[in-house]
Amino acid sequence: MTVAPPTVDLLHRPLAALVRAYGSPVSVATKDDGQHVFFGDAASSLEAIVDDDATVHAFDVALPAGTRYAIDVDGVAHTLTFGTTTSLGARNELAADAETEGPNFRVFRRGPTSDFVLVFDAKTSLLAHVVIGDRATLLRLGYLTDPRPTQTRFPFTAPRLKHSGVVDGTGAAATVLRLDLDRGGVVRKVSVVVPSGDDAYDTQLAGRLGSDAYEPAKLSGRPIGGSVLREVRH
Repeated sequence: MTVAPPTVDLLHRPLAALVRAYGSPVSVATKDDGQHVFFGDAASSLEAIVDDDATVHAFDVALPAGTRYAIDVDGVAHTLTFGTTTSLGARNELAADAETEGPNFRVFRRGPTSDFVLVFDAKTSLLAHVVIGDRATLLRLGYLTDPRPTQTRFPFTAPRLKHSGVVDGTGAAATVLRLDLDRGGVVRKVSVVVPSGDDAYDTQLAGRLGSDAYEPAKLSGRPIGGSVLREVRH
């Protein structure tokens, strides 16, 4: 399946808006830098980075070589092409909007509170990904430099599943749930974020996930409460 490039107005929308546009997610992962929800396949993918309430704050899109991608920057339209646009070409065209850069990416301003990142193949320097999102989210993902580098850093480690009584299936339907955990990794609340359409199944599933056990989230090595997203196919 080739996913259509997402429109920027999907930012700050509920995850359900992406589900309506792209169908059930392929997978969900809770990482140290946020909640990640994946759509598409290996050749064409959309990764949404959402908060614990499943509101979209950034997305990362990768499309087949030759696919054109249009983006508006301060009222000026630019067209990029996956597998063709080069790192130097992007820098020259968007020099006035440059923010920062890394070994294989360049960051450009979209507006006062958001940026977009062009990620290039490390070997060919050709466009491989486009990431659009809030500055705070891009900072957490490592694309922006901490604006206050002298402040004390408190590294966050996401919760890790220890055991579950629910096995992920391979069916066409999918339910996405949020599990709120205490500092001991005990599940205190389970909420359905994206229903599968089978209300009875989703209710029963939420009850079963209440007995899961996790390694708790940690802040500077100290256990804290946290949340994870989990997708169950059925």
